[in-house]
Formats: sequence, structure tokens, C-alpha cells
Amino acid sequence: MRSLLSQRWPDAQLAGLEGVRGDASSRRYLRARLDGGASDCPETAIVMLMEDAGVALSSDELSVFGDDGPRELPFVNVWRFLSTRTDALPEIYRVADDSTAMVLEDVGDTPLWDAATAPGADPEAVFGRALDLLADLQASAADDGSGCYAFKQSFDERLFRWEFEHFIEYGLDPEASAGALTECRAELARLADRLAALPRVFCHRDYHAWNLHLHRSRIRVIDFQDALLAPALYDVASLLTDRITPRLIDPSLEASLITRYAQHAGVPADRAREEYNLCAFQRVLKVVGRFNFLAEVKGKPAYAAMLPDVVPTAREFAARIDGVPATRELLQSAVKAGQAREAAL
Repeated sequence: MRSLLSQRWPDAQLAGLEGVRGDASSRRYLRARLDGGASDCPETAIVMLMEDAGVALSSDELSVFGDDGPRELPFVNVWRFLSTRTDALPEIYRVADDSTAMVLEDVGDTPLWDAATAPGADPEAVFGRALDLLADLQASAADDGSGCYAFKQSFDERLFRWEFEHFIEYGLDPEASAGALTECRAELARLADRLAALPRVFCHRDYHAWNLHLHRSRIRVIDFQDALLAPALYDVASLLTDRITPRLIDPSLEASLITRYAQHAGVPADRAREEYNLCAFQRVLKVVGRFNFLAEVKGKPAYAAMLPDVVPTAREFAARIDGVPATRELLQSAVKAGQAREAAL
């Protein structure tokens, strides 16, 4: 790591290292404090350490990169594409030759959630800016033939079904009625077909209030390495429903923000609301399954502590969707809902 920093700033001294909170991935983050060096040497930089070249779980499931995996880090590949279309990404200062580490611009410690919930903050304005940025990014991020990995994978019927199965396998009590589970699978298969028929655009995939930072009055976007093609409202649903976000984004504010996005993106508001509900329901079911998987299989109990917020969101969207009575009932009677712990938030 020291050699990686010195390659970028030969005259700088490493004055200190401190851990930075990460997320569900195999990546770890450190903040390096730097002294001296050339005029372009920042006071701090972020060091990302990777256990492997890692791609998203479903990317592996779809085998889009073949048995040997991607040729380069997806983070670097997607960054190269996006950085020509927005200045919201952190700069990549250096990447290790073996792809086990990279040095990034430090975009601070203020996720969008903290900015929106700070005393005196205007949540509608904060989240609205994030939606404006998203709409602009979607409008500019067309495939240019440069080899961006996002255009090699998409939320198609197969992937939607895979994520629904992930929910059934890990999010529901295995002792639930076999008949109810069979009907749930049939309902979600039909929903996967509806979702797969929607037009697809460039999608961050985890565009939520902890992957957006407010840094020196600018919104900065991180964790974009799992980008793919998906319905346009998927990232909107991610932003407005992830984790504890519905504590802040009530139905009235949600409706206002969806209208703002629709106007900025140039899509009919009624179509945006319908697609939003479908995407939000699919995504929150995936999250219920994923958080249980992370807690039970990967040994990360903090994710189980978020489920008491996530499960009510799943029930709310189940009530908005036609044709899912068995799924709706299982969300009431057989879902694994975790236990609350404020420290996990």
C-alpha cells in the first residue's frame, strides 16, 4: 500500500491510516493521511483493498464473464465509461498491478442520508438533487462500444427470477406451506416477465443514500462497479426505499420525488409511478433475501438488524401490486424479519 501511494506521490509521507466503514462487499477501505509531496497531492486519499476481483453475485450467476471472470476490475471498467459523462465519481489515482488495491479520491464521510437528516436539512431538495443527477446520467450513458461491462449484463427475465428465488430461499421460513411457496413462485415468475418487458437503461444498481456522498456541496457517487442494464425506475426505487429510507420518505414526499424524476427524465408520470412500484417491490424482496443471506451465510448480523425496517417496506409494496396474494400472505406469516438494533443503521 505504501508503494502504491508513493508511485502516485513520490515525495509524500504517509502520516496515518484509519478504517472507513464499508458495506456488504469483500472490499475494505482505509483513509490515508498524507504529508508533503507535489502540489497535486491531497491531504487524504482512500485506499480500497480487495479480497478478489469480485463481481456481483448475480453477475457470477449469469456467467457473463466466463469461467475466468472479468479481465479487469469492474470498478475500473465502469469508472472509465462513467467518468466521461459525469464529474460525480471519485478520481482513481492508482491501481495495483495485481488488482488487489487502488487509491481513490476521498469524497468524505457524509452520505446522502446524513445530509438529508441533518438539522435544518430539506430532504426533498437533497433527494431531488440525487434524482436529477440520476436522470442526467441515464440520458447520457448510452453504449459507445468501449467495452463497459454494464452493457454486457442486464436485468432480464432470468435475473429477476434468480433474485426472486434468492428471496424465497433465504427470506422465507422453509417450513412455510409448500402450496403457498409454489403459488408465490408462480406469482413472482409472472412479475419477472412484466419487469423484463420494461425498457432498460444504464443502472447503477445500488443507487441509495449510503452510496451517494455530499462532499463540498457536490453529490458524489460510489460503489458503481455492479452496474448493468435495468428498468429506468430501478435506481429511483433503490434511492427511495433502501434500508431505513422510508422513515424519511413518506408516501407524499415519495410521490413528489417520483413526479420530479419523471419531469426531469421526460417520461409520463403515471408510467413512472407504475414502473416504480414494480421495481421497488422486486428490489425490496431481493433485499429481504440478501440481508438474511448476509446474516446467516456470510456471518454479518448487522444486516439482520435492518430487516425490521425492510420487511414493512416489502409489505407496503406488496399491497400496491396486483396478482401477488400468496406472496403478500407469506410476507405476513413466514418472512424472516430479523431483530432491530439501532447501532446497525
